[in-house]
Amino acid sequence: MNKLYRYIFLFIVVVFCADISAQEYANIVQLEDANDKTATFITIGTGNKKTDAEINALGSLFNTLFFIGVEGINDGNPMVTNNKPDYIKSFMANKTTIYGSNRSVIGKIEKNIQKKYEAKLRVTVPMSSLSKELAQNGLSESLKKGEIENVDDMNSIVLPSIMVVPYKKDGESYDAILQNDYDRRVAVGKLQAGFEGRNITTVDISAKIAAIKRRSEYEASTADSNDKQLLLTSGADVYVVVDLKKDIQPSGSRVSLIMKAYETSSGSILASQDGFTRKFNTSAVDMLCSYAVEDNVGPFLDEIVKNLNKQVTDSKRIVLQISIAGSSMMSMSSQVGPNNYRLSDVIRQWVRSNSDKGKYHLQGVVEESMIFDYVMIPLKDSDGLMMDAAQYGFLLQYFLSEKQNVSCSNKIDGNTVYITIE
Repeated sequence: MNKLYRYIFLFIVVVFCADISAQEYANIVQLEDANDKTATFITIGTGNKKTDAEINALGSLFNTLFFIGVEGINDGNPMVTNNKPDYIKSFMANKTTIYGSNRSVIGKIEKNIQKKYEAKLRVTVPMSSLSKELAQNGLSESLKKGEIENVDDMNSIVLPSIMVVPYKKDGESYDAILQNDYDRRVAVGKLQAGFEGRNITTVDISAKIAAIKRRSEYEASTADSNDKQLLLTSGADVYVVVDLKKDIQPSGSRVSLIMKAYETSSGSILASQDGFTRKFNTSAVDMLCSYAVEDNVGPFLDEIVKNLNKQVTDSKRIVLQISIAGSSMMSMSSQVGPNNYRLSDVIRQWVRSNSDKGKYHLQGVVEESMIFDYVMIPLKDSDGLMMDAAQYGFLLQYFLSEKQNVSCSNKIDGNTVYITIE
């Protein structure tokens, strides 16, 4: 059976078997180029309007990939092995423009002999992401020989937990923004959902604020300090600040998400990305945010994980805060231990000796407190066991109590260690 008859036969099968509106799909698709992550196709679509022809060209591409097969991809076999009509219908209506956002029109969109507009597109598709989405939604069983594999598979590494927070100006609070700014609230929710869709553990900022309010620890008059405390005690390894910019015009609307990721314990930046959508004939901010997230959350997450893992290859980063209890008779200048050294010097020397390769930064010392904004701790202790913030805090408490005769206690919040001198 030659290719022409094969396409005609399979097109008839698809029309009767798939619950999608494929009448305008030409199903004429050719693979132009492919690598480990993407594939570039030439596809044709027709329609009563030029925009319809372009959209149907995208529909033709994905309809062919899913149900007919394209030579050079998945051994020429259809990517969908377990059809779910409702999901396919939703994909065709919403995601063809997302997965086909990297496209260009070849030549002019003009009427053909059937007096319909015909569009010929060159489309580059993120095939690794597409394959993963189909598998996650149960439309394909496993990767077949010849299919483009997802080289960004992160199952072999520990993924960070993430909390998404809105961008805020001086004097604003997260609580007020989430209550009063619909657009930024939508951006936070869509980005959080984007991370969750990639199996990332997220910490919900609204739930955290509600819990703090129940403990009467969140006051509007101290918004900046409370928000900083919220981040440090969230338990999230990374917090992502997201801002939203809208461009709503009669000719079409688009949004951009400005995203910055920070390591919670140190505040050091891990990744930054601006995610733009192309223009759509809608002013629905939630839909536009979804498009921006779909297009950009994958590369953004890759950058976060890559930079985070660079930092933790040989060590982990924590924050260490030492404070004097209000009832204590001591200060950081008090002489302690068998050598009568100042307490601040004793602590600094211990941290220097017990940080990874002596890497730490002392932010400041006053009589009542001492703050290390980061301390790089080894991955394992002297016994070869895993080291974490809790173990590091215990070792420092043990040293001060048993070796220096300084009574103290310790508390752990995420990657922050609090030592209180009593």
